[in-house]
Amino acid sequence: MSCPRYVDYTRTCIKSFPRVLEYTSFTVCESENYQECLAYIALKTGFLCRYNVQCLEDLVTEMPLFVKYFIEDEKTMKLYKSMVEKYCTSEAKHCECACFKLFEQGIHPPTELLPDGKKIRMRDLIFKKEIIID
Repeated sequence: MSCPRYVDYTRTCIKSFPRVLEYTSFTVCESENYQECLAYIALKTGFLCRYNVQCLEDLVTEMPLFVKYFIEDEKTMKLYKSMVEKYCTSEAKHCECACFKLFEQGIHPPTELLPDGKKIRMRDLIFKKEIIID
């Protein structure tokens, strides 16, 4: 079984997330693991925060490319998935996101700011320090 957004061997999710081309392989789209893809998780609810694309764009452009190879582990992906599900794709809770609040005030949030208000440092991800989700 493959991702429902993998139509005619094309990822239709790139309409919403153009950067998915750089960060997700086609093998994910063609397998049962598509349900773990952040783009799929974000799109399956039918709701996206109006700042979602900007947040993702900032994360991709502000994060050094080599860091990508360090953060694509199970623990970090679990962190990002929980944030996407709790804030970014929740019509009820997206307004509680720390980044959303800053955008609403006209302030561009720093890349390391998580939706729950905590900050994550790239060096913590690289050196695999403990990431705790409350």
